[in-house]
Amino acid sequence: MKLKPSHHFVIILALAALNVVGYVAVIWAGALRGYWPSPLIAIRDILLFVPVIVIFIWLVRNQRYKGDLTVFTAALLLFSIGNIAQYRLFSDPEYGARGRQKYQARMAKMQTVFKRSIESGYDERKKNFLYGDSETRMPAPDTSVLQRRFSVYELLTSQYSYVLILGLIGMAGAFLFLRRDSALLMLQKYSISIGLMTLIPFLILVTFFSAQGKFLGGTTPWEAVKILFLFSFAGMLADNYRSLSQTRWGVPPGRILAPFLAVAAMPALPFFVLSDLGQMLVFFGVYALLFFISVRRAPQLVYAAALSLAFIPIFYFGLGIPDRARLRIYLWLHTWQAPPEGAPWWRPFFERIQNEYEGRQISNLDAWFDQASQVALGLFGIESGGLKGQGLGLGFPEVVPVSDSDFIYAAIAEELGFLGGLAIIIAFAALVFAGLRIAIEARDMFTKLIAAGVTGFLGFQALVNLGGVLRVLPMTGITLPFVSHGGSSLITSFVMIGILMAISHRNSKAIQ
Repeated sequence: MKLKPSHHFVIILALAALNVVGYVAVIWAGALRGYWPSPLIAIRDILLFVPVIVIFIWLVRNQRYKGDLTVFTAALLLFSIGNIAQYRLFSDPEYGARGRQKYQARMAKMQTVFKRSIESGYDERKKNFLYGDSETRMPAPDTSVLQRRFSVYELLTSQYSYVLILGLIGMAGAFLFLRRDSALLMLQKYSISIGLMTLIPFLILVTFFSAQGKFLGGTTPWEAVKILFLFSFAGMLADNYRSLSQTRWGVPPGRILAPFLAVAAMPALPFFVLSDLGQMLVFFGVYALLFFISVRRAPQLVYAAALSLAFIPIFYFGLGIPDRARLRIYLWLHTWQAPPEGAPWWRPFFERIQNEYEGRQISNLDAWFDQASQVALGLFGIESGGLKGQGLGLGFPEVVPVSDSDFIYAAIAEELGFLGGLAIIIAFAALVFAGLRIAIEARDMFTKLIAAGVTGFLGFQALVNLGGVLRVLPMTGITLPFVSHGGSSLITSFVMIGILMAISHRNSKAIQ
């Protein structure tokens, strides 16, 4: 059932109110531990609802939007939860600190909590018995290491102040562009050219300017090209899906099959350069979904899967599986067991961890626990959250390495419990179901495939991330759409929402 725009507007206002409650809770919890999260940052984050409301009114009133707003509201819900989680993590002085500063921040928080517990839980008689009279009682801990100050200039120049605005602008631009028939016809006509013109520069950039799955040290290079790859593959399928159904011995003609093999191999080649297992899983999942939708024959999907699997030994014995991928698969299967010290794929990681200890020798087991700590601590945090969670700001997600990114779900589940984690899963389910409904209602194959592909990118990425955090799948380092910390990823995700909304708007106009 499609809700009215007024209902979605009420939901957006309710999300803004819940955000206020969440930020107040984080500030209050920080004060209990001896530090004050910046209220300026909280005010800035809450004010981000202003451009959201402006875009909403522009869509409904100015553009006379007739489509389904569920994808927009679900994305905003996920972003709101993620924003509060980011604020909670980055306001904690321990999170992001290194070496002695991290130790000092942790001790100052522990001493503050301990002193408050004594002062509130013991009467004067017990306090005097344990600590003497009030003059010799334990002094207040030094919390100066916990205090952080942010200027207005730092807030204005921070990427968090404008990345959502850029995402909303990208969403609006995608909506305006793809609602036009001429734009869709152009994309379909030049789909092969788009794929080739994207792939060649992409391979050059990732080969010479990327390392450890990142472009120039920070950006994930896939984010800038995944939508272009989608347009290319969807256009080729839309032009040839009837021919793909005309098979001999279950295999399409070579002149039709060859271009698809080339496009399907696109994510495989950069995988061996970037060692990015997560994005390869997402790409192949989306390709399989689009292939099945266009051909609509189960045997064809089986043949495509068998053909993809046939390339595995070629890559394994030819290019070889990257060490980073081997590490993550071993971590998934043997989280609590260190690999052999002499394993060739493990040796580079062991040496890197050893160098971080600045000359102090560590054992192979200690190095492995250092490497596996993110998965282990994330699982412990989720378990400790229980049904209702520890409370915002009252858990310990700051001890999980880089929990603002690929392990953000563990941080949320620890402090908001199973119910908070379930809210994220429900929001993704609503977004995916709404996206698939938009794809089903599309009047032509090209827009149907684009809508399904965008939905697949968001859904499979969430599935791979959650599977890695819960240890159902190997940890891949992939972010959770709209929730995890990241600039280019958030912008790309909102552009995808704009694409879905453009197709939904066209569907509604066609029905009328």
